[in-house]
Amino acid sequence: MNQELTSQEIILKNRSDLQITGVKKIESLNSNEFYLDTVLGKMVVRGTDLEMKHLDIEKEILIIIGKIYLMEYLNKDRSTKSKGFLAKLFK
Repeated sequence: MNQELTSQEIILKNRSDLQITGVKKIESLNSNEFYLDTVLGKMVVRGTDLEMKHLDIEKEILIIIGKIYLMEYLNKDRSTKSKGFLAKLFK
């Protein structure tokens, strides 16, 4: 696999200007959450007054402005994690 295709940069300036490369698709967005599909997996960005300042799908670049509180990669299979946790509880 070509490393360039799986490379991603995340630059956050002053918690208010976020640039993410490797963005393949925006799955949903509102002023509090952006759900993204990136070259490294699904990602959520949370905050307040979030706005899409720039999007270039061909270059895979997204710029979000607003107050950023959280950036997180999501598990591909949430049910596996849940089953593991429940299995431990009822062991």
